[in-house]
Amino acid sequence: MRDLHKSNVLGSKHGSLMSWRPQYRSSKFRNVYGKVASREHCFDGVPITKNVHDNHFCAVNARFLAIVTESAGGGSFLVIPLEQ
Repeated sequence: MRDLHKSNVLGSKHGSLMSWRPQYRSSKFRNVYGKVASREHCFDGVPITKNVHDNHFCAVNARFLAIVTESAGGGSFLVIPLEQ
C-alpha cells in the first residue's frame, strides 16, 4: 500500500506534487535570436505613431506589412507588399 501511494504522488501525469521546478510549456522559440537586416532589406522614412493607444504598431503576414503611421487626423496606416 505504501509503494502505491508513493507512485501516485511522485509519478502523476501532470508532474510531481513535490517538484520544486516550475511547470510550464516549453517553447521551440525560446533560444531563437534575430539578426539586424541589411540596409537594402529595410524601410526608411516611415513615420510610426507615438500614440500610446495605438498599441499594435504593425502586423505582418506572408504577403503584406501594415504599419500605423503618425498623422494629425489619426487612423492612418500604411500597407506595403513584402515584394517591394
